[in-house]
Amino acid sequence: MTLSSVLRHIVCGYLIDGTGRPPVSDCVVTVQDDRITAIEPRAGRALPNCFDLSSCTVIPGLIDCHDHLGVDIGDEVAQSKEPLGYTAIKGVKNARDMLRAGITTLRSVGEQYHLDVSWRRAVQEGLMDGPDLLICGEFIARTGGHGWFFGNEVDGVESIRKSVRRQIKAQVDWIKIMITGGMSTPGSVALMAEYSDEEIAVCIEEAHRANRKVAAHVHGGPGASAAIRHGVDSIEHGTYLTDEQLKMMVEKGTWLVSTAGFCHGLVTMPGMPDFYVQKGKKALEAAIDLLRRAREHGVRVAFGGDTYHAHPVVDMEKLVEAGYSPMQAIQIATRDAAELCGLSSVVGTIELGKRANIIAVRDNPLERIAAVGEVCFVMKGGRRYF
Repeated sequence: MTLSSVLRHIVCGYLIDGTGRPPVSDCVVTVQDDRITAIEPRAGRALPNCFDLSSCTVIPGLIDCHDHLGVDIGDEVAQSKEPLGYTAIKGVKNARDMLRAGITTLRSVGEQYHLDVSWRRAVQEGLMDGPDLLICGEFIARTGGHGWFFGNEVDGVESIRKSVRRQIKAQVDWIKIMITGGMSTPGSVALMAEYSDEEIAVCIEEAHRANRKVAAHVHGGPGASAAIRHGVDSIEHGTYLTDEQLKMMVEKGTWLVSTAGFCHGLVTMPGMPDFYVQKGKKALEAAIDLLRRAREHGVRVAFGGDTYHAHPVVDMEKLVEAGYSPMQAIQIATRDAAELCGLSSVVGTIELGKRANIIAVRDNPLERIAAVGEVCFVMKGGRRYF
């Protein structure tokens, strides 16, 4: 019998399965190959091939819906000039750190030179440790617009159509477009629409024609309204969205991917550029208020660490601060994120037949959400990594 066919048993002190059901104590999750094959009471049994997590809380692997493996929080213009090989190595390091933090699935929303294509393959083939990746390739940015130094600079309806097709040719999973200004580009205005209504529409139309969803960098303003109206699948950041725009998102089924943790990182980490910190202070306050209003309106929410890598606990703390219960915060980071990513049948909950993406933390996060930052066990696809 090969190692991959040996049953492995995870003994759980508490199990929070991500479905919303109450936690279960003293149970066993059985894994064979990369799948969950049983969930049952322990009943005092002695078990072979056992991971004893009886003093821990077991939850589904976390899903980060917005990050950039090749970019760290800080001076992005300077990072864009680094050698490609160095950036590739940095991405390997960041992927490992995220997996160690309990992130077993990651949606990477834009990388230089399609580095994410190689990272996705390397993870799939076991050449690097990291979350399973959904990728966007080179994000689409206006010439001189937000993130131009990292993205694919294109202007005009037909050029955008061609850029979408170019990303699809590279076999990306999602399309990413920068619709408004942002925090990390000097001189950029967060509420200014950097693409016209027609340019936004054609990006979404062309992506959907090829069965790809669209993630749009949007902080607010008229660009947000245009993106939602034309059927964008997720709004990234959404810092200054109005109540009217949130209501429109509910009507259209548009997701909000919050990056409140990233805003926290901007104002707490040393060495940030001054313009970055000033924008970050305003954005952090607005991001918490946005989450409060999104909860009140019933907007579907996921989270993303952006370039503040491997700190999912901060995003979950901000969700709780905004009025979500700890259970809701866990579901946002697991079950709900899987739905956004189109992976609900595979990951996001600990249920029979699902992929064995399972983590454990040292305390009960329903009593203290900060416990999510105390990861002591990580399994992805049935393999224990940490």
